Amino acid sequence: MIFNYDPTDTFIIFGEPYWCSYQTDTLCIFNPKDKGTGPPRTLSRTEIGFLRGTNNWRYIPGARTHERLKKAATAGSKALQNAHPEDQDAAIFAYMECMNLEAFRRAGAIVLTPSSLKAKWQEIVGTFLEQEAVRNIDTGARRGGSKLPQQRKPHAPETLLKLYRKLRKNHYDPAALIPRYRTGKEKSLGFCADTEDFIRCFVKAAINREDPKNNAIAKDARDALVEENERRAKNGEKLLGVPSERTIVRRIEWLDPFEVAVLRNGIDKARADNSATTGGLDLLYPLERVEIDEWEGDVRTKFQQLNIWNELPKDIRDDIPDGRRWIYVAIDCSTRCILALTVCSSPNSDAARRVLGQILKDKTDLARAAGAEGTWDFFGTPHLICTDTGSAFRSNMFIVAINTLGSMILFPPVKIPELRSRIERMFGTMARKIMPLLPGRTFSNPMSRGDYPSEERTVLTDDDLTRILTIWVVDHYHHHPHRGLPGHQSPASRWRQLVATYDVSEPPDLNTRRAALGYEFTRTPSKQGVVLFSNHYDCKELIKFRRDNKGKPVRVRIDPDNIGAVSVEIGRIWHEARALNGEEIEGLSMAHWTRVMRELRQRHEAEAELTLPQRNRAIQKIRKIVDDARELGGLVDPEYTEERLAYLENNLCAGMIFNHPETPPQSDTNVPFGRKIDPIHPTEPDVQHSQITNSETESDDQPEWKLEE
Repeated sequence: MIFNYDPTDTFIIFGEPYWCSYQTDTLCIFNPKDKGTGPPRTLSRTEIGFLRGTNNWRYIPGARTHERLKKAATAGSKALQNAHPEDQDAAIFAYMECMNLEAFRRAGAIVLTPSSLKAKWQEIVGTFLEQEAVRNIDTGARRGGSKLPQQRKPHAPETLLKLYRKLRKNHYDPAALIPRYRTGKEKSLGFCADTEDFIRCFVKAAINREDPKNNAIAKDARDALVEENERRAKNGEKLLGVPSERTIVRRIEWLDPFEVAVLRNGIDKARADNSATTGGLDLLYPLERVEIDEWEGDVRTKFQQLNIWNELPKDIRDDIPDGRRWIYVAIDCSTRCILALTVCSSPNSDAARRVLGQILKDKTDLARAAGAEGTWDFFGTPHLICTDTGSAFRSNMFIVAINTLGSMILFPPVKIPELRSRIERMFGTMARKIMPLLPGRTFSNPMSRGDYPSEERTVLTDDDLTRILTIWVVDHYHHHPHRGLPGHQSPASRWRQLVATYDVSEPPDLNTRRAALGYEFTRTPSKQGVVLFSNHYDCKELIKFRRDNKGKPVRVRIDPDNIGAVSVEIGRIWHEARALNGEEIEGLSMAHWTRVMRELRQRHEAEAELTLPQRNRAIQKIRKIVDDARELGGLVDPEYTEERLAYLENNLCAGMIFNHPETPPQSDTNVPFGRKIDPIHPTEPDVQHSQITNSETESDDQPEWKLEE
């Protein structure tokens, strides 16, 4: 995935601000924002993709980037197509005049001043009239007496200059020359307004669920008009016109068909009968509109957890409960590419949170782990996110997260799935293309299911369903011709074409994503920062806050996909705090860390403090185990929720912390815990021994303490 950067964009690389001074399809050169602070950095596109997934990269769009995206969103006006035919003719006539003037200017015959135009006016007008005389003449012989095309009068030189400047200002869009007002007269209806109002009110009152015929309504309306005139004649009022029954029938036919259908059949039936299939949304660039929704899949799976399915005996597997799973999908409406996919047990805001996180990152590693051969590198910052009004999407967390990521959210009206047609069609495609291939299918209704034994044929697990859907999306759907795209392009081909034409917004950095989508905890800072899941996190902003606000808690947010750093809120600004001596846990997920803590608990059950080398060795072992497990099919990590993370923090990690020495211990074989302390000024053995003895005597009744305290 190649993003085009603007010189006004800012990049925070390893804590230093840079700007992109040169870029190609293979590399970018970044110069420091502050001159003299360091040499330029040359990074390949592959290295940029790697940095984008770490805490060492941050992208801040510049002013010109926002302006360019705004112009791209407003380009391609269709006002000329929708204008009145007479306005179209006037606009095209003026446009051809301006193009004729442009040809003279490019030839160097004139300059754009009234005096220059007047000097060459006869030649300019003569050339234009010759072109205009043959422009709209149809090919073939004309019949005698047929009307010739109307010849408009050319504009004056001053007026033509104004039109030319207006056209050039609007990027040569002919729609800019459409007249601002019309002078045509509307045809009269033939009856006074009182007569028309009387007929209209009577007809609307007469149309009902009994569905009377138009002729019967017209006869009753005419009789009512006659009675109304008799009443008016007695009172000396102005009489109404009495049209024929056929005229009243025409008035009924002129009524809004949808309004008549509502009166005859009700709103739901009328909306279903009068809905039209159109070209859909008018979208220009990728991620302009992203639709997210949930769907209860038409297949039953085993409720597998903890990735222990392959180790269970067959009799226990048969007793595992099964049921239908919910599938969350995010689709890009411009290209029909799937941006996110997750499977969960029930609709919840945490699943919606995971979908948002997948939209912002490259998912190729996930696809390869599932067994797919293609890449899944469709990601970026969406402009507009559309969802239904389900509880998972109406939560405060979800709405605030979208706002923090710089996107907008829209809730289309309920019970109108056409307003979210892209995602609804996607679920229909899944139900037709992939679900019939799976055992344990439940079908969409009892009639379609028949006597199919769904419960007896349930053999798939959550891992199996997730792998199947991922492989189908990455290797089949993204590369299959799509009838909804121009020229039946595939979604992947359409994405590449639009990315080359329009700019796609860079996804937010990890700190912004963590502040928007991370799970929140409250911690009181100590001298080694904040402790979360047995790791210490600290930064210079947190040190200053701890010094000025001793004992005051702070809000901390962590991303389960990368626990190498957390975000700490100080003064309503989220700052990144990295783990102390956290090189080994950079990029480590909570699933890996849970395995690490379980192994350390089993090996050192009695100890509360562990040294860093032991932790790092455990991490390396767990990484290899997890990688091997993924190759064997363990793809789905546990579904993390606020309750589950709080449980792990209060139980698995309770009471276990790691020492963070300034220098590594000299030996961790004989001294597995703590670190060796050497005095700065060596003293005589007897004096040192006597001092230690005295201090031990004096501190017999005192509580134990450590140097860190």
